[in-house]
Amino acid sequence: MVIFAGTAQQRGIFCVYGADFPNIGTVKRLRHLLLFALLSAGLWSCSVNKNNFFSRSYHGTTTHYNFYFNARERMKEASASLADAHEDKYDRILNVFKIADLNKAKGFFADFDEAIKKASIAITRHSITAKGRKDKQLKEHNRWIPECYLVVGQSQYYKHDFWTAIETFQFMSSEYKNDEIRSEAMIWLTRSYLELGKTTDAEYLIDYLKADKNFPLRYKGHFYAVRAHYHLIKKDLPRAAECLQLAASNTRNKNDRARYYFILGQIQQKSDSLQQAFAAYQNVLRLNPSYEMAFNARINRARCFDSGSEGAFTVKRELNKMLKDENNQEFRDQIYFALAGVAKQEKNEPLAMELLNTSIQVSAGNQTQKALSYLELGNIYLKRPEYLPAAAYYDSALTNLTQDYPDYFDIQSRRNSLDRLVSNLKIILNEDSLQRLVSMSASEREAAVKKIIEAEDAEKERLKKEQEAQKRLEEQQIQEERELRSQPRALNQPNSTTGAWYFFNQSAISFGETEFLKRWGNRKLEDNWRRSEKELSSEGGEAPAETIDSTKIAAADSIAGLDPQARAAAYLSMLPSSPEDIAESNARITEAYYNCGIIYKEQLTNYKESISSFETLDKRFPENKYKQPSYYNLYRIYLILKDTAKADYYKNYILNNYPESDYARLILNPNFFRDMQRKSEVLEVFYENTYKAYLNRQYAQVIERKQYADESFPANNKLAPKFAFLKALAVGRTRSMNDFRFDLEEVIRQYPKDSVSIRAKELLDYIDGKSISKTNLDTAAVDTNNLVDPFAKSAKFVLDNASMHFFVVVYPKGAIDAQGLMEEIRRFNEIDFPELNLTVSNGAMDLSNQYIAVMSFASKDESMGYYRLILSEPGLLDSYDPQLVRYFAISQDNLSELTRTRDMAAYAKFFRERYLE
Repeated sequence: MVIFAGTAQQRGIFCVYGADFPNIGTVKRLRHLLLFALLSAGLWSCSVNKNNFFSRSYHGTTTHYNFYFNARERMKEASASLADAHEDKYDRILNVFKIADLNKAKGFFADFDEAIKKASIAITRHSITAKGRKDKQLKEHNRWIPECYLVVGQSQYYKHDFWTAIETFQFMSSEYKNDEIRSEAMIWLTRSYLELGKTTDAEYLIDYLKADKNFPLRYKGHFYAVRAHYHLIKKDLPRAAECLQLAASNTRNKNDRARYYFILGQIQQKSDSLQQAFAAYQNVLRLNPSYEMAFNARINRARCFDSGSEGAFTVKRELNKMLKDENNQEFRDQIYFALAGVAKQEKNEPLAMELLNTSIQVSAGNQTQKALSYLELGNIYLKRPEYLPAAAYYDSALTNLTQDYPDYFDIQSRRNSLDRLVSNLKIILNEDSLQRLVSMSASEREAAVKKIIEAEDAEKERLKKEQEAQKRLEEQQIQEERELRSQPRALNQPNSTTGAWYFFNQSAISFGETEFLKRWGNRKLEDNWRRSEKELSSEGGEAPAETIDSTKIAAADSIAGLDPQARAAAYLSMLPSSPEDIAESNARITEAYYNCGIIYKEQLTNYKESISSFETLDKRFPENKYKQPSYYNLYRIYLILKDTAKADYYKNYILNNYPESDYARLILNPNFFRDMQRKSEVLEVFYENTYKAYLNRQYAQVIERKQYADESFPANNKLAPKFAFLKALAVGRTRSMNDFRFDLEEVIRQYPKDSVSIRAKELLDYIDGKSISKTNLDTAAVDTNNLVDPFAKSAKFVLDNASMHFFVVVYPKGAIDAQGLMEEIRRFNEIDFPELNLTVSNGAMDLSNQYIAVMSFASKDESMGYYRLILSEPGLLDSYDPQLVRYFAISQDNLSELTRTRDMAAYAKFFRERYLE
């Protein structure tokens, strides 16, 4: 040991360390203490409660690289995978944003939760909210904390947890008012509102951001895309197109730009702005998008080109090249569909139809594309117009479409209109043919029926041969399949279908199914599936005028199975022979002509044919029961066509011959029905107050108010029966039994078909049996007030678009033939909605009202599609008094609420505001 040569005092300085001065361990310990002291001072200065350089640097760096970066990358990777999982349906306008659905998003919840966790830890541990020297209140001084909140909100959004995301983005918009990130948070907040259908809140935010003069340029592309999304939801296509153009111009990401241009092209194509659509699809292809998007851009571009442009030949050459590409084997139906669009643009309709049929034939699994080809053929026939084949093609289109297709219910409505039109045209054809047969001599009649039977037999023979040929084809395909399986095949052997007939491979899969699908489409399994197609001839024309629909004449398939002689006797026995039979036949023709006129005018907008139907009806049957509505419709059509002379002719005829009719009032006052509605609302309020007076035992006032109602409102107003019955009850309270009996008998005499007559008869029966009591009068008053009941229990109806819905008919007890109406609705369902398997039942709404319910529909939209179609069906519900019988769509929960409260007035208002408006 080396001894330090110094004073004891000098040595004592080092004694506290337990060693002499030259000890090296002592020096190290001193350094450690000093370093510890410095670190402690540094850490104390980096506290989240201190806002200084050291604190901001430390917590900012830690947040950025340890937490935010990892959280953001995890979120970006998961959102990219979610976008890849998103399914684009190119047969409709694409969604602006690719976030898949909730079920697919669940597969990425763990990734998004991890991103939320990392960002939340950073927020908890490294948020600096202390006041600085110049700060008046607490604010965030770690620049990466707002970014962490954004990652949290975005992850919640991608998880489809939109309500929680809204809370996060709302917090950011209120907390970081002076930060650029606030604008981005508000954009994401708008997206969250739109996903929840809260378009009003979204619109407010869009307007706010549009007015922001300091809106950051780097967010403009995203903001324009969100605005486009909003306008697409609102079905404002022109504004959506404008925003998509701006979004593409302000976006750097090539994939996003390609998507915006593609949607822009779809909108412009739908709006018939074909040159602009062509240019938009060109822009898509220049950005080198995914194979699927590029393929569909080329297909859509081909249907938009200008036949006179220089690129016409290039487009056709490109499509034909695509046909030869083995990678496009499963997309041939779309390519042929595009080539049909090219032929259509070149005004080559026969070639377009041939290519559409080829598209249908080669379709292998793409039911939507097959439906679009059928639909295009239907449209071609509709424009000619040839309604029989058009109806058949629309029917085939619907068979291959699912209800989530955007225009499904419009197509269904058009199909139903065509079916009704064809049905009425057949009625005219058949009844005229039958009457012509009646006018023939016996020998001529027998010869005509014999020809009909021979034609039927020839058709049976043709079908038999066709079935035998089909069977032989199936057997041949089975043999070919066996031979293929028995032959060894090299691993590198090319596909055997290359250069061969393209159905070869299908035969190995489904044998005879392909030939069936080629001709008939994917038909439902049902009897007589070929009937709609039997109307189609190779030329697409109608059956000859002298033919007779044997199904209509026979009225049962059993007659078709009889031998020729028995069939002839059956047909001849069903001919209208007596004057009464002829009158009934003429009535059916009259009804059919009027129905055709309405369908042509209202649903097919074919004014020429509508005029022909109405004028032929008037010419053949001058005194028909539809003269007034026919002439009014002719007046309206000629106004549309700007033929003033003919419009004036029909207007003056109605005014001169039916001056007191509603049609005359409507001509003189176009707002007639609107005014009547306002008066009806006043009438209902007046009746409610009269009813209140009765319940308050103000019987004299009830009688006076009844007299005032007679003087102030039309005599045939909808509540006149109720006023009369309420007055009779008041008389029963205040006058003699004879006066009461007289008033009840007046109610029955004046309103025999109204439900109040039933209650009046019950009270008369009660009087004849024993004395009437006040309790009976009170019960009668409450039961009678079935449609406007101001004292019904308070009802709470809730709108739930996605819940099970019913279509309901509400009517006073005994007012209609309920069983007959139920049978008619069942027949309507079997014809127009066989795929929904709807059931029809009935029940009691209260003591005086009953209902018929058609169930069930998957959603509000589906039930409203049914509501519109059944109300437009001629002769089904339009024959009932709309003030007596009411119809509406209603959810299962709301129906329970309605039967509990009996508050028809409340639900009528709810239905009008939330369903019809």
